Amino acid sequence: MSMPGDRIGRLKDLTPRQREILRYIVTLEDNCESVTSSRIAEHFKLARQNLREHLIALREKDYVVYEARARQTATVRLTPRARATLGVRGYPVVGEVAAGQPVYAEQNIERFVTLLEDLLDLREGDFLLRVRGDSMIGAGIYDGDNVVIRPGDGEPLSGEIVLALVPGENTATLKRWHRRGDTVTLLSENAAYAPMTYPAHDVSVQGVLVGHVGAARPRRVALP
Repeated sequence: MSMPGDRIGRLKDLTPRQREILRYIVTLEDNCESVTSSRIAEHFKLARQNLREHLIALREKDYVVYEARARQTATVRLTPRARATLGVRGYPVVGEVAAGQPVYAEQNIERFVTLLEDLLDLREGDFLLRVRGDSMIGAGIYDGDNVVIRPGDGEPLSGEIVLALVPGENTATLKRWHRRGDTVTLLSENAAYAPMTYPAHDVSVQGVLVGHVGAARPRRVALP
């Protein structure tokens, strides 16, 4: 399978310098780093005007999004066409969301993500589990979703969602942790399931929830 760098080398409508610039943009975006005209100019030791001409040429060929500004830095990013042509995978991060007006638009794209680590604070030892059941739908965790669990030696904080082994069960369960004195209560996020209370020494915590990836399934919670 050809790599993006190989494909860039075969883009005959680009000059050698434009190919180098495009390759550098790919590298920065793959590393989730900001891509600005000043950073590109510094990397290639190019005068602003020279770089501006290259970026305008790349824009006219629909390889980059670039808003030319005299004597000002500007953000640069690959166009969807360029990403498809180069075989560069990724999904756009378009900023934050509030319960207001929609914000998705091509000009709002901040970066592209290709790996789970781009979004979640993953560490050595973390692992994923696929969720079965509906006991945590109140927390937005549905049947078929994947959760990221982080093992640890310390006791969870009250209110954290944990992976726990409980008496009489041969599988672990995902529940919200609450401890009072010598007893632990494991709470579901679904009123159909009663709280489970055990002596603290009978509950073994396998890890705490640090991330969640939802699956493409209906995701409805009944409103009160």
